Amino acid sequence: MKKLTFTLLAFSALLLSSCLKHDDNCCYVSYDPYFVAEKNGLAIYGYPATGKVGTDSIAVAGLSQDAGIVMHIKYTGKGVYQLTGNQAKYYQVVGKDTVSRYNVGTASGSSLEVTALDSINKIIGGKFNLKFVRTFPVTSSTYPDSVKFTKGQFVIALPK
Repeated sequence: MKKLTFTLLAFSALLLSSCLKHDDNCCYVSYDPYFVAEKNGLAIYGYPATGKVGTDSIAVAGLSQDAGIVMHIKYTGKGVYQLTGNQAKYYQVVGKDTVSRYNVGTASGSSLEVTALDSINKIIGGKFNLKFVRTFPVTSSTYPDSVKFTKGQFVIALPK
């Protein structure tokens, strides 16, 4: 009887200790970053990017070979961030030359909302609407005076 009890205790200890083994790869959470918006009713996609701006702000961006949108916010968590002045910019390039630049200026209606937060993996998601006014070139028959992006959505990793 002692041998049977000892065997059962040894087997239980072995079984329980094997379940406690630490695996660094056990909890990796993958995510699919994206950046999309509508411009003139057409969906546009950008490569999602982020970075630190100074000590207390982050940039949320969607970039492509011929254009980019960059938004700067003082990130404090979920919520709505109103964008004015140079907090959001849109630019177009041909080759390596910037051919047009826009910012939100003083127009109202431009905002970014962080709607989802994974604080463990440092991932945020949200939506945005932007109204831009051309700042370069000053006059142009090629580039419109204003550009609107609606129904914008993104998922990005927070900068380290």
